[in-house]
Amino acid sequence: MASFCKVSIMAFFLLASGAFLSSPALAFQASEQDFSLASEPSSSSEQDIIPPALRHYLFQCLEKLGEECRPLFFAKIFIGEKNEIPTSCCQYLVQMGDKCHTAITNAVISRPEFSGNATLFRTRSDETWTTCIRLLVSPGPSA
Repeated sequence: MASFCKVSIMAFFLLASGAFLSSPALAFQASEQDFSLASEPSSSSEQDIIPPALRHYLFQCLEKLGEECRPLFFAKIFIGEKNEIPTSCCQYLVQMGDKCHTAITNAVISRPEFSGNATLFRTRSDETWTTCIRLLVSPGPSA
């Protein structure tokens, strides 16, 4: 079990480090103007298939999610672990925003190793978002 966890964490960091950003499938209902980011210079490398502004946006989203929380969300959404997400991580997720959350989910799903279960992953992603929203807006114990 520990090695599986390590593999899933390594897989996430591989994806988060940019390996998934070279996929042409990342043209998922997004354009540079959607993100209001200045366009970055593009290199002529075949690796730069996605617009630089979208790549920049995805990295900003991942940064906002927090290094300690990224593996927990990845395991919950893409591995199916039943782990509880800490309130602090839900705060990062909600502050990051639904647009970022959806963009990251779509980026991972665009990879061939994840695309076969896209519907399941989107459902888990939506459930995770809803759970975090409920956790943060639920009233505390009454005095």
